[in-house]
Amino acid sequence: MVNQAPEPTEFDLSSGVGSRPQQRTNQPIVGATAALSVSIPHAIGLGLLAFAPLAYLGSASALALWSAALPGALLTLLARSKGVIYGPSTAVALLFGGMLSLVVGAGAAVSISAAQALAITGVFAALGFVLQAVIAWSGLARLARFIPVAVTQGFAAGVGLSLIVAQIKGLHYISGGQWGALLGWHAAIALAVVALSLVLQRLWPRFPTLLLAVILVALPWLLWAPGVELSMAAEEAVFLLPIVPDWWAAPWWLVLDRVGFQLASLALLMAVVNSLEVLVYHQQLEHEHGQHSPPGLVLGREGWVGAGCALLGLIPASTSLSRSRIALFYTGTPSRRAGQWHALGLIGVAVSGFLWLPWVPMAVLMGALLIAGVRMIPPSLWELFSVREGRSSRVQAWVVALVFVGSSGALALLAGLLVATLDLLRASGAHAIRRVHLEGKLRSRHVRGPQDESWLAPRMATVAVFELQGIVSFGVAAQVVEQVHSQLNGHRCVILDASRVPSWDETGCLRLIALAHELHEKGVALLLCGVRGLAAQRMAGLHTRTDLDRALEWAEEQILANRPPELQAQPEQASMLGELGAELTAAQCAALQALMRSLRFAPGEVIIRQGDLDRTLLWVQAGTVTLSTSEVPDQGVRLSVIGAGAVFGEMAFLNGMARTAFAHAGSAGALLNTLSWEQFQAWRQSDPEGALLFVTALARMGIRRLGATSRELRAAME
Repeated sequence: MVNQAPEPTEFDLSSGVGSRPQQRTNQPIVGATAALSVSIPHAIGLGLLAFAPLAYLGSASALALWSAALPGALLTLLARSKGVIYGPSTAVALLFGGMLSLVVGAGAAVSISAAQALAITGVFAALGFVLQAVIAWSGLARLARFIPVAVTQGFAAGVGLSLIVAQIKGLHYISGGQWGALLGWHAAIALAVVALSLVLQRLWPRFPTLLLAVILVALPWLLWAPGVELSMAAEEAVFLLPIVPDWWAAPWWLVLDRVGFQLASLALLMAVVNSLEVLVYHQQLEHEHGQHSPPGLVLGREGWVGAGCALLGLIPASTSLSRSRIALFYTGTPSRRAGQWHALGLIGVAVSGFLWLPWVPMAVLMGALLIAGVRMIPPSLWELFSVREGRSSRVQAWVVALVFVGSSGALALLAGLLVATLDLLRASGAHAIRRVHLEGKLRSRHVRGPQDESWLAPRMATVAVFELQGIVSFGVAAQVVEQVHSQLNGHRCVILDASRVPSWDETGCLRLIALAHELHEKGVALLLCGVRGLAAQRMAGLHTRTDLDRALEWAEEQILANRPPELQAQPEQASMLGELGAELTAAQCAALQALMRSLRFAPGEVIIRQGDLDRTLLWVQAGTVTLSTSEVPDQGVRLSVIGAGAVFGEMAFLNGMARTAFAHAGSAGALLNTLSWEQFQAWRQSDPEGALLFVTALARMGIRRLGATSRELRAAME
């Protein structure tokens, strides 16, 4: 018979991959147009700031447009990533402008030219992007997967808030830095773009209404001007190509001697901040759309292309978080075509910008950036106070966003990780104690006689058991200590079960050692169980046991040791039958005991082997017997400890099944009484009523033990 492979089963994969944003349209031109409505004002505004030191040439707007178009187009051609729009980011443009300002200032003594300044600035900007490629090569980019989602959302919100704040400052700047009618006109134009865009968005949600709003607000100024001299996006000029850097005649030594360290510092900052922004967006792209891109490959590719563009005197391009999110807002799904159409459109703007930019009010473009900044903020962050669930995560995101606005992306990351760490410690500490047992219902698997049990039952309530879970670090240990102190109420022993704690830090160990001293001063014993490895060595001075069962056994023995002397003088072996003879008459007990045999075993000696077919019932008259899963007790799992006055082997005795565990004599040896099945049958023939009472008591004892085992199993499964 030939075995045939089963036909493949088709599983439903339509759900279970997480929620995806609702798809708006599958037309990439719409997304590209929407991104262009942000790229154009973004390029002009940031480009004018970046190339402000070269404004005396009158070509700052042309340089800004070429820097926005060419590097982005080159990356689009080489990278070909879906859902990504490439262009100079805000941080890179501002750092590039800072470098250029330092170079122009240092070379002013030798009348440095624009081509020479761009050559030196380009080299240090290229250094920043080479460092970004080094970050990718070293594998540090893989750390991005450890960045919390709240931090990535905070980055996006921070970029959006930065755009909003920059436009508010920009409106004041283009109004001459004064409050008056001109500022009012600029603000009114910007707000008109925002309001019109929102209205059009409601009417045509599938259309890039932001660009339409810009056109509709800018056109009236071509036909009707109110006599107010507004600030335009660019001055009237002729067509200009990018300036070619002059590397040979640049005053390298002069600039390096004066500002070399500052330029290198800005290059390093550029590498860190831009790498973070790129990694954050690609992580968002994976979370929201399931598109995974290797972080090292992304950073390395953009780093080398950006370095080449910087050497040409252009602001390097990279993944633009703001423009990419705007494009995704309209397309709904990542598209490679959207980036290609965006790059083509921006080249067209750079070529033709000198014709129409002098007729566009700068306030119109700032209004477009205002609404773009608002859309950059994830919608869930606006639910900070209205929705309680997940509020801590939204608070973290807003902290990151505000730090991003006030400082930089690197500090925002540190702030986000700090807040996330503190919140994680708080949450971990709140759940570090899995369960608390204060009523004394938790007992060891040491089976004892009735006399011992009657003494232990009411006094085990003085033993408090705390089950720990998760990593116990310094902050978690502090909260565990607080909860232990708050839960104690007349308890004389505290057991900390650390079997579910995978690791400890040194401070956490020291904090528990301090807890032991604090409890000792109050007359409370602390017992730690389940600790392994280095943590066990650090806390070797504490009372420790290997597991919770042995810790509970130790507590029970301490309670029994504190019995009055007159009770301790009554040995459990006073009755050979123990609880099984409670309902028998004295004559019946005597008749049954006459059939029993007494055996003595040395410490550790094997009494029963697993798998043996032996229907003998055994009583412990003195000492203890340990039941385990291994012939060598220390290598197996300890199932139970049978104390004096208790019986074991009842399952094999009643139904003839094979022995299910190994039995060994305890550390002090064991004195046993045994009753074989054949002897019991002979007694049953002579006294059936007594045999029935005996078997009933034996079954009742077995049911009680089975219930205890079920409770332990349920606790383990929970």
